[in-house]
Amino acid sequence: MKKTTSALALAALVGSPAAAMATVEFGGDFDARYVVAQDGDRTADGDDDKRKGFQQRIRLQADFEADGGVSLHTRLNLFNDRWTGDASGNTSELDEQPFTTVARDHRNVALDYGYVTMPLAGGTLSIGRMISNWQFNLTTSDDRRDRIAYVAPLGGGHTGILQYDRRQAAPESEGSSALDGNQVNLAFLGPLAAGASYGFLVAQWDAGSSGAGAEGHALRGATLVAPYIEGEAGDFDYRVGGHYIGGSRGGAFTEDTFVAYVAGGFQMTPEFKLDGQVLHAEDGTLIAGGYDTFSSMIHNSLDHDQSGIRVDDLNLGGSGTEAQSGWSRTLVAARGTFEMMDWTFIGALGWVDYDNDDASEDIFFADAQAHYQLTPSTRVFGTAGYAEADDGEVFDRDNYWATSLNVNVLF
Repeated sequence: MKKTTSALALAALVGSPAAAMATVEFGGDFDARYVVAQDGDRTADGDDDKRKGFQQRIRLQADFEADGGVSLHTRLNLFNDRWTGDASGNTSELDEQPFTTVARDHRNVALDYGYVTMPLAGGTLSIGRMISNWQFNLTTSDDRRDRIAYVAPLGGGHTGILQYDRRQAAPESEGSSALDGNQVNLAFLGPLAAGASYGFLVAQWDAGSSGAGAEGHALRGATLVAPYIEGEAGDFDYRVGGHYIGGSRGGAFTEDTFVAYVAGGFQMTPEFKLDGQVLHAEDGTLIAGGYDTFSSMIHNSLDHDQSGIRVDDLNLGGSGTEAQSGWSRTLVAARGTFEMMDWTFIGALGWVDYDNDDASEDIFFADAQAHYQLTPSTRVFGTAGYAEADDGEVFDRDNYWATSLNVNVLF
């Protein structure tokens, strides 16, 4: 990210003489992708349904720092589109929108996030539109929240976090604040032992006085508990965690649901690392779209960095409704990463069991990637993924595959 302290440039940017007292850093990124994916049902004449095309995104980031430790952080989407020729920017096909789940004309400049941070009572207070992540993209992955957050050191390297999220505002036509969606988060982070640290999150959604069933926010009255531990011991690193969600009286997560995982990696040589993981989820619980399964097609699709090769059929999570009681997902996967000069090669194998109570399916997947660091700021990489269904009880097809060619530039 590049920095400038020019009073003239700052005044021109924000239109205020007060900007001359601030320091600003600019940055951004550029992404371009070409994807080909075979993941749909076969047509009546037996042909495969394929998705393919170009996607592009440009973002501009600016961070302002004023006196007294007050700072402003913001990022804009300047261009975010799937190439459709002269019709690019048309949002009639929402499932073809790259990078983001937000329905908008991607050729309009739009706010990605924007918030202010200031010192308060020995900690920091932040207010605005923020990025939300928790637990290695399992619980929350690159979400956007209208949030008030207070972060304070607790001593001994521990940190406490208290947040309020406005998840939904009742439609004006309803005229009832009981249908609002309010969420309160309390989290703690810190060292646990030598080489190990922990995170612990409890979230509570407002139940409201009405809005049972599908009315109001989907997680009305729900409780989330999400702990994890991560650490290193020599050449070995590990993480253990999961989350529980239950008690909702809204349209989702009405059952007690949970997911747990164990993952670890061993640096076998300076060039080669071997990773493995086991994950199990019960009763259709939430698993955020950005969770790294080691497959480029199964998840690995952050909320605001949507992957064009994610296969929705292979989603590990559900919405925890009564109809999904008894749903379970079990993942076992291994991955090898080899780094040589400016090249990185990645290969992965895995197995996923999709058990929908009355039907089950085994998926076996393989994945390969090659990354080349063209310049310190520019990376070119390609991915190829394949997944095969065992017996066709859950899915409409017996195999899926997807490839992509990508360019990423950081400014």
